[in-house]
Order: sequence, then C-alpha cells, then structure tokens
Amino acid sequence: MKASNTNHWFQLKNFAAVLALSFLLVSLSFLTSNDSYKFYDNSDDWYKLQDDNFTAPDEESLCLSSAKILHRLEHQGGGVPKESVCRLRVPKSIVYEIDGDIRVDGNSSSIFWINSGRHESLKVKPFPRNCDPNAMSSVREFSVKSLPFQNGSVPQCNSNHSYPAILFSTAAYTGNFFHDFTDVLIPLFLTAHRYHGEVQFLMTNMKPIWVEKYLIFFRSLTRYEIINIDEEPHGNTHCYKSMTMGLYAHREFAIDPFMPPLGYTFADFTHFMRKSYYLERHVLRKHWESPPKRPKLLLISRRWSRKLLNANEIETMASDLGFEIIVMDEHDHPLDKYAQIVNSCDVIVGIHGSALSYMVFLPQKAVVIQIVPWGRLEGLSWCDYAFTVPKAKLKYLEYQVSLEETTLLNKYPRDHPNIQDPFSVHLQGFWVLKEAYMNEDVTLDLQKFRGTLVEALEHVRKQEKTSLGGQIS
Repeated sequence: MKASNTNHWFQLKNFAAVLALSFLLVSLSFLTSNDSYKFYDNSDDWYKLQDDNFTAPDEESLCLSSAKILHRLEHQGGGVPKESVCRLRVPKSIVYEIDGDIRVDGNSSSIFWINSGRHESLKVKPFPRNCDPNAMSSVREFSVKSLPFQNGSVPQCNSNHSYPAILFSTAAYTGNFFHDFTDVLIPLFLTAHRYHGEVQFLMTNMKPIWVEKYLIFFRSLTRYEIINIDEEPHGNTHCYKSMTMGLYAHREFAIDPFMPPLGYTFADFTHFMRKSYYLERHVLRKHWESPPKRPKLLLISRRWSRKLLNANEIETMASDLGFEIIVMDEHDHPLDKYAQIVNSCDVIVGIHGSALSYMVFLPQKAVVIQIVPWGRLEGLSWCDYAFTVPKAKLKYLEYQVSLEETTLLNKYPRDHPNIQDPFSVHLQGFWVLKEAYMNEDVTLDLQKFRGTLVEALEHVRKQEKTSLGGQIS
C-alpha cells in the first residue's frame, strides 16, 4: 500500500513539474514579447479594454510593466506617464493601475480620472474571480470615467491623500475560510505588500464582522483607515494620485513568482502571516526542554460533513506513536488564538476542506497531512493544497480514502453510476461533484493510516536532529 501511494505521489510530482515548466515558459514568452514596457494612455480605445477577450497589438494595452508595479513608490512618476491606465490580466482577475488625478465618489460608484483627453469610460468589478459569473454577480460595479480638466462635472476633492489606494470587494464566497485566503487575503498581500503600509484600502461589499476577524492582517498591510466606500456620505470625494482597482490573483490558494507582481512566493506569504500574528516559531526546531516535549499533532475536527467517525481511535493511535494530540474545531476560537495553536504544532491532519488553510500559520518544515475523500478527488485536493504546501516549505503527505472507509455505500448501491464512474460525475460540474462525494463521513483504516503518521513522525524527528546539529556547530 505504501508503495502504491508513493507511486501515485510520484506521478503527481511529475505532473506538477510539467505544469510549473509550462507556467515558466508562458510567463517568459509573455514578458519578453515587447522590447520595452508600454502603457495605455488616453489616446487608445477604451471600449476595447472592456472586452475581456481583447488582446491589443504587442500587448500594449495590457500592463506588462513589472518595473512600474514593483517600484512605483521608489520611482513615483519616473519614466511613467503622468496620466496612464494599465490593464493587467492574470489568471483569476483583471486589475487596473491608474496614475494621475483620481477622484473617487463612493456614493455614486464612480471613479473620475481627470486628464487632457476626451470623455471615455469603463466598468470595473474589483474582485479576483473574473471567470466565475456566480461570484461576480454579487460584486458592486464601479464606473471609471475619463474627463478633461475643463469639464464642469469634475467633482471637487473633499479628502486629499498623498498615498495610493486599492479598491477591492469582499463579496462572493468570503466567509468560507479557504476562499477568504484565495479570494482576498493572498491577493491583497500580492497587491499591497509592496507599499510597506503606505496605502489605503477602499472596500466595497464590506462585511464589518468579517473585516474584524482579519483586522490584524489588514493592519499589517496599511497604516491608514479602512474606508467602507459604499457608505461614504453624499458628495464626499476622495482624491489620489495613484490607485489599483482589483487584486492580483494567480490561482486557487497559490502564488506564482513568475506572475505580476514578480518575485513573491507562498513562503513569503506564510512568513508575513506568522510575523503579522506575532508567532514565535518560524521554523521547526528541536524542543530543548528536558525531558523533551512530544511532537504536537493537530487533528482538525469537522462538525457537519466529512467527519472522522473514529477520531478517538486515531487520537489513541497517534498518542501511542509518540504525539501530543490537540483536537481543534474551526469554530472554537478567534483567529489570533488559532494562529498560536497551529504555530505550536509540528503536524496538522485534516480531511480536505477549508480548515486546512490554517497551514499558513505552521512553522516551516512542519507536516501537513491531507485526507482525500473517495470519488477521484485527488485532482481537486492537489489544486487546493498539495500543490501549495511544499511552496510554503512544509512537508506534504496524503492519505487517500478507499470506498470501504466512507459512508457512501450507505447512500449508493455498488452498481450505482456514482460508484462505478466518478469521472462522469466530475463532468457535471463542481456542485454535483460536491453533493455526490464531499458530504460523506469517513472511518479510517487505522492500520493503513498508521503508516502515514509514522512517516510524519520520522520527518519531524529528522528535522529535530538537523536543528540539533546546527546548534552544536
């Protein structure tokens, strides 16, 4: 069984390597398609920019200016037109970068870009799920209007700001812990971190309780008041010289260092999370107490679906192997308390689901064990976590549940199409897939799962020996 799991993981790693190489080649060809970076200015066709399928000649209208994105603060205006709009398409989002005289009237969902050109306009929904109509339907739309200086309808500034602004939405799937990271927190880190706190957040579709949950995170990225732009008083206009509309998002729960803004990695993000929440452990180290502490294993408990029916037996087995066990439900504590608990652990175990996103607080070299439900969900599990975990400098292990370990056989007979042909279910879309395979509970085969826990324990002990050698030398 172990050999079979190893072979399966080897195949996944080969696939990951091919995918990564493809991303690299596409990114390099994308970035080298021009001899120099170019910016959209007010003489181009604004209407073409509203077409998501439009590709301008030589990509002129797509903001390829990594230099501008990465160094905008250090070289404000240097080599960049005073009046410019850059439109950047990344896999999950469309982002607009604007420089010049920018005036934001939240009450009317209008952004005015004052320049020497003619009247033009475009529409923006500042949320990074551009290809998901269901998600985008709940996102407030803003009108960006280009007006000449002499226009009498130019709104007057009530609040002038010397720092840039980022406009983004907290609509759609926020409230689900995985999507909080995938759709807002990771993209916001990519978009805002380069400003070193000198940036203001304009939130639309703002959920006050949700913002309060992540307030430590937001305060680590901005020194300024977070503005609920939907509730601004009538006639109140905020003015900026630089603004980003939308957030950079590469793919589900991941960061691609070859995509703008270039250079960030998922390890950078997890380091930022540990630093923001004042966590002590950045790397797995030997416990120096005498006698030494047992390695901590965090077992994530699910209440409503994909429950571990023999969790008590798993706890006993893990304890017998040498682990100290912590069982955590994702609704038990505030986020900063969770961050401390997770950071104190060496191994985290959970069935595929949003709570595995707590891995962002683990110290590097810790272990993430993802239990993959039956139903050929290894691809989904790979995209959501298996791909990213190693990028955070964590050890990834996977346990694939067999049909006999699930409650599916209580729901379907063995000759049912959902049992005989899972791929046909996948072809019907995510919601059908979720209903068929992602609401079932699991009773793990303890003998099989024991091997996965032993592998995790061996990894932790190896890291401890390595850190011990480093201390001595």
